[in-house]
Order: sequence, then structure tokens, then C-alpha cells
Amino acid sequence: MRSRVLELLKKYQPDFVSGETIARELSVSRTAVWKAIHYWQDKDYLIESSPRLGYRLLQAPGWLYPVEMEGKLQSKLIGMPVEKMHHFLSLESTNETLKQLAEKGASEGTVVLAEEQTRGKGRLGRSWSSPRGKGIWLSVLLKPAVFPQEVPVFTLLAALAVSRAIRMNHPELKAGIKWPNDILVHEKKACGILTELKAETDRIHYLVAGIGLNADQEEEDFPPDLAPSATSIYLESGKKADRLQLAADMINQLDHAYHQFCSQGARPIIKAWKEHSITLGRKVTISHPAGDYPGKAVDISADGALVVEKEDGTRKHFHAGEVTLRR
Repeated sequence: MRSRVLELLKKYQPDFVSGETIARELSVSRTAVWKAIHYWQDKDYLIESSPRLGYRLLQAPGWLYPVEMEGKLQSKLIGMPVEKMHHFLSLESTNETLKQLAEKGASEGTVVLAEEQTRGKGRLGRSWSSPRGKGIWLSVLLKPAVFPQEVPVFTLLAALAVSRAIRMNHPELKAGIKWPNDILVHEKKACGILTELKAETDRIHYLVAGIGLNADQEEEDFPPDLAPSATSIYLESGKKADRLQLAADMINQLDHAYHQFCSQGARPIIKAWKEHSITLGRKVTISHPAGDYPGKAVDISADGALVVEKEDGTRKHFHAGEVTLRR
């Protein structure tokens, strides 16, 4: 009912709509309308009240509220119905919150969104800067019927979905994927992906794909140690991102790629990933526990491994490791 009240405020915007009209159209009491109005005002919606004229929506807060995103979603599973989306103004980590929900039986396709992460994390235990209202910090719960060794493909799948979403909204930026999980714009990192799972030897209980996309950060928003290598949509395009549309497109593309994987396997995902790659064909150095391994990135294997070829023609597959791109 609260969502329908908000829809009516938007329908009549920029004019007033009386509480009596809202109550009549929704078949609810005037008291219920009043409570709904106060609910949205507490959610930072700027709503003007007039004893004679009723209510008028002046400004939405710009937060990634599911009710604001619903009309932009085309997904079949992820984030649908919209009740599967959980929004928070501040969290320690969307991944950690979603894992807690998964342990309580959350269904596949559940999404956690936060305007801010106070303890956001990246790969290898690194922290991830997640300032309030400046990015898209979300995690998605999946329960694919695959073996644990197939999980690396899901990191590629998520990266492909984000790259597609950025290109849809900002084709001029030519976002590309650095294996396995970074989205780069003009050689700087704009997005990172962290995939975590609960599994046994022969099956996955659930998989959580966490995505951190830098949308509207300015240079001063990045910690000094990240500033030289990090960027945002705003810094590269010169204009603020439409975070609602971008987040919705990320979810839509994740949903599309996931259904494609479930019906056709990894092959089309890897094929499309290669088209977005900025790693293949370049000289790289893989930092690995066994030592650095220099060579040329020549392919992605069926299980998501990076294939690196040395000057003598020998090839080696890597499922994990830090990648340094060299010209």
C-alpha cells in the first residue's frame, strides 16, 4: 500500500493530490494514507503537506530503493519479485549480510543493496571504499546446480553483466574486463567483484556475488592509496551516473547471463566475456604463491582459467592470482 501511495504522488507530480483522493483510489483509510506519507518522509522523500490541498512530492532522495527500481527491472529471478531486494542506508558489508540471509533460508535471486559499506571487502582480504550514495554496492544470492570447481565462471559472468550495463548507460567509456573480476575504464579500476560460496566437495549450497561499482566519486573520495589506480563513472564521463538505471541494468544483465548459463552452459558466457576483455592479447605477470609468472594472456579455458603463454610457447592455466597488465 505504501508503494501505491508513492506511485500516486508521482502520478500527480508536480501537483497536489488530496488525502481523500488517495484513500478513495486505494480503498484505504485517510489514517493509512497519513501513515504512508510519514513513512516516505522518514525515508528522505521531500513531501509537502497542505491542510487544504493534500500532498505533493517535491523530491525523491536518490537512494536505490527497490520501489524506485521496480519499473526498470526486466529480470525473471534476480530481485524479482521486488520483495527479494533488501535495501540499507548503511551496512558493514552487503556480502556478509546476504550470507546471513542465505543461512536463514533466503531464496535464490535475493539481492542486498547498501548506500554505504563501512567494512566493504575485495579479493584477498582487501578493504573496499564504499562512500554513501557515491556507488552501487550490491550482492546477489545464487544457488546453481554445479560443482564447486565451476564457480570461477560465475565471477566472469558477473563481470560480463556489469561491463554490459556500463556500456549500455555510458557507451563512450568503453568499459572492459581485466581478468578475472575488475572492470577498468581508461586503464583505471571502476568496479570489483567478490564471489564467495558455501559448498561441500560435490555441491554448492549457495553462492554470493558481491559487486562494488564506483559511480559518482570525485578524486577526494578515494583513499590516498587507491587514488592513482581507481576511478568512477563521474570522473571518466564528466557527468553523474543514473544510479537507479545503472543498478537495474546490472541486475537485468546478471539475470540474463545467469539464465543463459543455466540453459546453455559456460560456453556463451566465456565467448561474450572475451569480447569485453582487455586482458587477452596483452603481456601479463601473474602473481602467484608459487612465484611470478610472466607471459602473454592468450585465452580463457572452459572453466574460467586464464591461459598464459611464455615466449617458448609453453602454456599454463591460472584460476587465481593477481594480474599485472604490461604493454
